[in-house]
Amino acid sequence: MFLDYKTQRYVDELHDVDCVLDTLGERELPDEFSVLKPGGHLVSLRGMPNGRFAKREGLPALKRALFGLAGHRLDKMAARKGQTYDFIFVHEDGAQLERVAELFPAERPLAVSIDGTYGLDQVNDALERVRSGHSWGKTLLRIGV
Repeated sequence: MFLDYKTQRYVDELHDVDCVLDTLGERELPDEFSVLKPGGHLVSLRGMPNGRFAKREGLPALKRALFGLAGHRLDKMAARKGQTYDFIFVHEDGAQLERVAELFPAERPLAVSIDGTYGLDQVNDALERVRSGHSWGKTLLRIGV
C-alpha cells in the first residue's frame, strides 16, 4: 500500500500495523502508536530515549534510571495496548541499520520498496522520475559494474 503524503494522512488510512519505524519525532508518536495493533512495535530514530534504550546500550544504573524517567510517558503510552517502544540513535552506517532491523520481530522483516535501478548514464532519467513525483519507492543508481 502506498500513501500520497500530500493528500492522505497515514493515521486516517492505516490500522493494526505490526511495526512502525518513526523518522518524524516525538510530536508524531501518539499518531504512530494509534495505528499500531496491540502487541505492535514502534522504533523511533528521533523520539525520546527510554530505559530500554539505556539497558540495551549497557549504560550505568544512574543513566538507565534517568532515561527511564525521560521516556516513561512513551513507555506508558506503549503499555496501554501491550506495544513496545524502542529508541535508537541515528548513525549513517549499515551496522546500525542492522540493529534497527533487530528491534522488529523476526517473523515480520522490514521490506524496502525499490522503484527502479538506473545506470550512471541514466542519471538524468532517474532524477526526473524522482522530481516528477512518480517514484513509488527508492530510486537507485548503479555505479561501476
